[in-house]
Amino acid sequence: MTRTIHRNFDQVTDAESARSALLASGFPPSCVKLTKHTTLPPSVSTSMVGNLLDSLTPGGPAAAAQARLRTGAMLTIDIYDEDEGQKADAIMGGFGSKAA
Repeated sequence: MTRTIHRNFDQVTDAESARSALLASGFPPSCVKLTKHTTLPPSVSTSMVGNLLDSLTPGGPAAAAQARLRTGAMLTIDIYDEDEGQKADAIMGGFGSKAA
């Protein structure tokens, strides 16, 4: 039975390097997916809620805006057992991954 793990990376290059290392260690390309983080387009409803929450954020709206800037990427890996999961975590941890 497969299980999927997700790990975030602050830098896209780190995620790309981790993906290459996973593939080089034998993970099939179909089991490893890299997704770059992108900023979502604003909408009326999210802007309204965002403005309310921004005013409650420590540091105010400027701090909230900075926190929303999301760079980096996420790797998604399908694993078949705990040994593969530990192997994948060890590889990705070497490139600075964070649990999603």
